[in-house]
Amino acid sequence: MVRSECYWAVGGLDESFFAHNEEIDFCWQLHQLGHDIYCVPDSVVYHLGGGTLPKSNPRKTYLNFRNNLAMLYKNLPEDELKPIMRTRFVLDYIAAFKLLLSEGGWKDFSSSCKSEKRFQTNDSSVNSKTQTYTSKCCAKNDQRKNVFLLIMAVLC
Repeated sequence: MVRSECYWAVGGLDESFFAHNEEIDFCWQLHQLGHDIYCVPDSVVYHLGGGTLPKSNPRKTYLNFRNNLAMLYKNLPEDELKPIMRTRFVLDYIAAFKLLLSEGGWKDFSSSCKSEKRFQTNDSSVNSKTQTYTSKCCAKNDQRKNVFLLIMAVLC
């Protein structure tokens, strides 16, 4: 449960996330304002209408990766952002290769790579804060990162 004044203080759920991570982003925003977030394990939640996308849909994979990146970028403090995002990119590509070997196969692999690529090239539609990602987080003279991204672009 959330008090309405708290809900509106953070602007509600961020519509740009569409379907994935919006509730985590919402709680993170509340926490940044000094509110405590609690989990009530005995609670029961009824989700009317079922899930937005079935687990097997590559769009779900894309949104999960993209929205999580956007959420981190939107909420992490400036001094923590760069090292966490660099680590995250490496871990996401490892996850992409795991997806390639799983049931989702090529479609999930491609979706995860697409989300990374769009996020890094400022082609993301998630939150205007992500639009300045490259200038804020990616050093253009970081040759190791550029080589890694080039390899991933060829593979994806």
